[in-house]
Amino acid sequence: MAKRAGSFIKWFSVLFTAASFLVMFTPVSNFMASRLVVPAELERSDLIVVLGGGAFGNGVLGRSTVERLVRGLELYRAGYAPKVLFSGGAPLGSTDKMFHTLLGRAVSGRSNTTEAALMEDTAVRLGIPKGAVATDTVSENTYENLVETKKYMESNGLKSCIIVTSSTHMTRAVLVARKLGLLFHPAPVKDSSTYRTGSFERVSLFREAVWEYLGLALYRVYGYV
Repeated sequence: MAKRAGSFIKWFSVLFTAASFLVMFTPVSNFMASRLVVPAELERSDLIVVLGGGAFGNGVLGRSTVERLVRGLELYRAGYAPKVLFSGGAPLGSTDKMFHTLLGRAVSGRSNTTEAALMEDTAVRLGIPKGAVATDTVSENTYENLVETKKYMESNGLKSCIIVTSSTHMTRAVLVARKLGLLFHPAPVKDSSTYRTGSFERVSLFREAVWEYLGLALYRVYGYV
């Protein structure tokens, strides 16, 4: 038994090391991410929707959320829509968002603030009129983001929207939006996956891509896409 266990550990270590080198020093993660990218289709719409991408409990927006926020504000300044909806509830990381989807309830350790409120505050501080901003502070994953977006659009007589999210996350957002029957145009953050060629950058990109593929699989099981 001990010999068999030792053999398993040995081969596991060899395979894990080989897989790690494959991810770090080959473009496998770049290829995986490229399959998730959706090109932008910009058209003037009634609403710009910025999906939250995570934040910390101390009120600091995560990198993905900041990128999406900047993209949304650029589109607003360019006149693509007269209103911006920031969507995102309690600050959660990708793991917590996945558990929220699995469990169907809020994850413990909620913060007193929300991703949407943090984005709104930043936008107003940067000069966006308060009247041009709306927030969805209850949704905690992509599906809920877009369900709340649909409710907001219907209650305000809005017909079309521009969806802003990360490039690797856009495929899931597009599939959910189609399932919900939204009239939308994708506006992903500019894709940088092909430029992430450092070993640690590729490991980070691999993690992002794997989470998205897992998210897509889970959403198919739940019938969200």
